[in-house]
Amino acid sequence: MENVVVHIISHSHWDREWYLPFESHRMQLVELFDNLFDLFENDPEFKSFHLDGQTIVLDDYLEIRPENRDKVQRYIDEGKLKIGPFYILQDDYLISSEANVRNTLIGQAECAKWGKSTQIGYFPDTFGNMGQAPQILQKSGIHVAAFGRGVKPIGFDNQVLEDEQFTSQFSEMYWQGADGSRVLGILFANWYSNGNEIPVDKDEALTFWKQKLADVRDYASTNQWLMMNGCDHQPVQRNISEAIRVANELFPDVTFYSQFFLMNMSKQWKVHFLNTYQRSQVS
Repeated sequence: MENVVVHIISHSHWDREWYLPFESHRMQLVELFDNLFDLFENDPEFKSFHLDGQTIVLDDYLEIRPENRDKVQRYIDEGKLKIGPFYILQDDYLISSEANVRNTLIGQAECAKWGKSTQIGYFPDTFGNMGQAPQILQKSGIHVAAFGRGVKPIGFDNQVLEDEQFTSQFSEMYWQGADGSRVLGILFANWYSNGNEIPVDKDEALTFWKQKLADVRDYASTNQWLMMNGCDHQPVQRNISEAIRVANELFPDVTFYSQFFLMNMSKQWKVHFLNTYQRSQVS
């Protein structure tokens, strides 16, 4: 595959309360935001950070740091903080249809208050996905979705099971809902942490990228590859800009950069995907 572009997305998958009480996670969130602001101010190569498809994390942070509201607004305006489109991180397969709709509506309203939304249906770790998701997304003006489950069967302790009937050979696909609504779907085939903790040491980076690129290539249907730089409650990788420079030195035939793939590359990516899909249908 020629002219491969690797889009490295800095993020942190954020459950408000999970293996620690809510306030313990919140203090980690405050530290995350403070470190993000330091990077935005001191590293011009650090472009953006994805806040896990939620807006409620902004409220959680500002209850502790209300003096930083203008700073949060500025970074959202500049496209550095990527928020929404949902209000909270939901498990859409387990909650009611009413809760799903209201979570979307409230999220859209909150995004409108701040001025910008990613407009990407983001379901990184739901235990299955509801059949009406594309319908709800389309009604909300959202035409692209990213998700981590619902295609490959998952067993005990998150073990991925081998089952050809339900396993997609591509990380890009059309997701069609029960009513026929369709959105462009991006499967985290190698999970939402496939680009976590990228080394800056050249020897370590060479080993890291050889394996990671091979993993993505196994499922990619286009030359636009997605690497998610983060994991559950993961602090921001502060030397990510240096790690990207090293990657570009090691692999001159591949373009690595920090960019919000699902927003800035969506038109180019969709055209490339459609062309690839149509050719596969003909052949």
